[in-house]
Amino acid sequence: MLPTSHRVPIVVPPVAAEGALAEVFDVFIATAGRMEISYGQLQSEVAQLRRELEERNAALESSLAETQSVRTSLHRILEALPCGVIVIDRKNNAINLINPEAQRLTGILQSDLKALPLRIQEVLKSASSGEFEFSLEAGSVTRWLAVHKSAGSIDQTILILRDITSQKDIAQQRESSRNMLALGEMSAVLAHEVRNPLSSMELWAGLLAKQPDTDEEAKYWIENLQAGVRTLSATVNNVLQFHGRGSGNQVRLKLATVLQNGFAFISPLAEQAGIKLALNAGPKEIEISGDPNGLQQVILNLAINAFRHTSIGGSVVISVRLKECLSGVVLEFTDTGKGISETNLPRLFEAGFSGSGQTPGLGLAVCKRIVEQHQGTIAVESHLGKGTKFTLEFPVL
Repeated sequence: MLPTSHRVPIVVPPVAAEGALAEVFDVFIATAGRMEISYGQLQSEVAQLRRELEERNAALESSLAETQSVRTSLHRILEALPCGVIVIDRKNNAINLINPEAQRLTGILQSDLKALPLRIQEVLKSASSGEFEFSLEAGSVTRWLAVHKSAGSIDQTILILRDITSQKDIAQQRESSRNMLALGEMSAVLAHEVRNPLSSMELWAGLLAKQPDTDEEAKYWIENLQAGVRTLSATVNNVLQFHGRGSGNQVRLKLATVLQNGFAFISPLAEQAGIKLALNAGPKEIEISGDPNGLQQVILNLAINAFRHTSIGGSVVISVRLKECLSGVVLEFTDTGKGISETNLPRLFEAGFSGSGQTPGLGLAVCKRIVEQHQGTIAVESHLGKGTKFTLEFPVL
């Protein structure tokens, strides 16, 4: 036990002080409780915000992935489009985007995407929004392009390009065909009107040639007149035959008789051209089904073609032989002319094709048509400087 002098006196607080302290403590306890509740609510809200943020981040990542997928798909579609697409920056006329088809159509290389070609710049300045057409030189090729121009945004212009070169060519060919058809119809009408006067001239020239008191000089001029009239008649008949007129019915006939008549008809032409003409008509009993006027036109066309390409003093031989199987007859026209180049041979029977450019180019085309109408065939062999041979085959009766 401590001495009396060292004892600490015990102070007994008043009752009022004890009540104030308890009240403060109660307030503290209540405040602490509220703070604990608020902290719990805050933690709950933070957790909720974290979950929402994670969900939004996940949605954003999914959206970015979807956007990237869509962008990739659009890029693939853009590359595979059959039409060209160009996106242009209006400020500096630079190309922001161009797909492979647009590069092919315009000839713009991947290394030249900084500036728009001058030709396209000129077209864009003169063209308003909408669709327009223009031609463009792309290397050695001239293309016609249909372009749809639209504003992609304030600073961008979008061009959609389509190649319409083939449509332009077809339209041009269609117009050319219409013109050729009209010209052909007009030519056929004129040829039909000219044929009757020519027949009269041929008749009168033949009568003059038969006059007994005609001297040699007059005979010479009459023969030249006959040659000219017959050449002109060949041209008229070719026009009529090519445009579907003047075709006759086929009958049973002797080929030798047809050849002899044709030989007599072309003899004045050979004399005028200074060319030796020979005929080997073959067996007289050979018969075919044919149109004598059409066959005579074939003989006349082949003869005129041979005379035109054979020099003075040359020769033309017409010969006939039966095939070994006796199922057909072969008719050959052989000349000693200058021949035909290999490049011209495949086009020789095309209507309008002329190796010299000085004839309408219908004679051999008409020959092919008439021969085929007789169920026959026609072929040609030629060597430059050595002459030409036309071979015709017909079925015999």
